[in-house]
Amino acid sequence: MKIGLALSGGTLRGAAHVGVLEVLHEAGIKPDMIAGSSAGSVIAALYAHGLSPQTLRRVATSFPGRQLVDWSTSFWGAVRFLSVLPLYLFGWYRDLTRLMPTGFIRGVHFERYLTRLYGLPPSHKPIPLFVTSVDLYSTEAVVFTDGWHPRSTYELPRTVFHDMGDDIERKAACVRASCSMPGVFTPRTINDRTLIDGAVRTNIPADLLFEAGCDKVIVVDLLNAEMKHGTVNTFFDVFMRSWDILLSEVTALQLHNDKLFAISPVIHDIGWTSFDKIEDCIEAGRHATLEALPRIKEYLQQQ
Repeated sequence: MKIGLALSGGTLRGAAHVGVLEVLHEAGIKPDMIAGSSAGSVIAALYAHGLSPQTLRRVATSFPGRQLVDWSTSFWGAVRFLSVLPLYLFGWYRDLTRLMPTGFIRGVHFERYLTRLYGLPPSHKPIPLFVTSVDLYSTEAVVFTDGWHPRSTYELPRTVFHDMGDDIERKAACVRASCSMPGVFTPRTINDRTLIDGAVRTNIPADLLFEAGCDKVIVVDLLNAEMKHGTVNTFFDVFMRSWDILLSEVTALQLHNDKLFAISPVIHDIGWTSFDKIEDCIEAGRHATLEALPRIKEYLQQQ
């Protein structure tokens, strides 16, 4: 029996995936294949590379979030934009869009950080990996694979595959593409494709694992998140909360599959800069998996 693990997006809540992997390993449940979208692609890629859950915990709790922010617009570029904004509002300046970037964060620092993580020594053999992204122009799902080659006939619609290869810089670029949240990160160009966040089309990449031959697929859904009234105070807060609401509708459709088992950690009030709450996210993943463990074992024993 082949077991697949599908990790969803969820920005910093992605640290919960580490807690899930810890409990599964402690229970002797180790996936044969793994797939990830957006934040889930980071944990999936590093685990598939061979990093243990214990190493992943150390990586997550030492995440240098603010140091990885490289703004796509300089200080003087921002000043110029703000200076012409009143002119645009009064109709005296018509081409404001040419001053606006395709994303606020370039993502170069983040990609270099991922490359460094790929250099950490593995503790187990690599396993097949799937990392999702979306072609901004064709709208196709673009899936990067590592250690598995797709069949000549593939049943998932509007999905194309590319091999990651062995170069760790290319692997880091593929994961960076999967994390390219629209409007926040600039899109990443790979193989002449302009790529954005994989969660836009495939927040729960379970179908990829079933199609690859997995008999059982455990998915981790990170959209079971609540926010207290009054905690949404900025443009980014509104954007991130709206993004979660949008993805929750897409995810609900993807979870409507009685062949998979879903773990849904409950995570409260995690913003896009809540770096001090990463360990709380890990513990939320542990708690949800421990609570579900008897049902997970029963699911894996079913014929």
